[in-house]
Amino acid sequence: MHFRHIERTQPDVKNRVASVLLIMCALLVNIGCAGEALAQEKLARVGVLTYWSIDNNPWWEPFLEIFRQTLADRGWIEGKTVSFEYRSANNDPSQLANAAEALVGLKVDVIWAPSAPSLRAAYAATRTIPIITGDYTTDPIAQGYIESYARPGGNVTGVFLDTPEFSGKWVELLKGMVPDLSRVAVLWDPAPGANHLKVLSSIAQSLDIELQVHEVRKPDDIDMAFSALRGQLQAVIILPSPMIYTQSPRLATLALKHRLPATAFAREFATAGGLIAYGPLEASTFNRQAVLAAKILDGSNPAELPVERPTRFKLVVNLITAKALGISVPQSILFRADEVIR
Repeated sequence: MHFRHIERTQPDVKNRVASVLLIMCALLVNIGCAGEALAQEKLARVGVLTYWSIDNNPWWEPFLEIFRQTLADRGWIEGKTVSFEYRSANNDPSQLANAAEALVGLKVDVIWAPSAPSLRAAYAATRTIPIITGDYTTDPIAQGYIESYARPGGNVTGVFLDTPEFSGKWVELLKGMVPDLSRVAVLWDPAPGANHLKVLSSIAQSLDIELQVHEVRKPDDIDMAFSALRGQLQAVIILPSPMIYTQSPRLATLALKHRLPATAFAREFATAGGLIAYGPLEASTFNRQAVLAAKILDGSNPAELPVERPTRFKLVVNLITAKALGISVPQSILFRADEVIR
């Protein structure tokens, strides 16, 4: 009888070690990927709803950076603890409703709506997701956004400028430069609402100043508005809106071309050649909006976060424009100015 000898081979120790290492690496990679995916799922999400185009926008980027940096200073770091979902109307207010609904569909944790038109769209889209705003043209109580400044009571909080006396500052400054002021043109974009216009009309009536109101809903309307100015107008007041803000250089150029002293909300108007700019220090208001957003991400209830008003304002006077218009700027205004362009 013949027996077949079968030799048992021992597995190579090095091969076994390599196989174990490969398996362990694969497990670690899988665990790492799963952990990363879980971390991504746990990131808080901030929806950003803007009138302005998001990409390559020199008007918008500095404010967005203030907002992000303030959140980061409070522990909400982009890509680590928070992510941002951006939706824009691309300078077309009719698209804000769709943009707001898209953010609601994403179930973001908070919506940042930094203008009156974007707030209106966000509020129409949701009454449950917290909304932070920077709205310089709306009375939030009259509009129904909040119950009171101390206790908003709903899903909206932020920074509002609804003080009636503020609109009077533009008239006061112009009268300081044009003492016999009696006929003033007003450029008004209806998109943010009529709050400033109503107050301004009341103040003008009390001072026996005639207002000539021109609606400007889009940039092309601005040229037509200046072409339509009638009578012996002595000055122009340009009411704030997101669209108006981006058109500051154009407005300043046209006001100077028509030889009209003009005042507007944004500093950029005066630096572009407008006579006077007076409005809140926007860096401060964007910082406060981010602080409120951080509090909500930390667990605060927006219904209990007091609504704020701007506390810092900036007056900018362009003396180069004043000289070109033959205007002598009173020392009382220069002493008050935060910035004088010479």
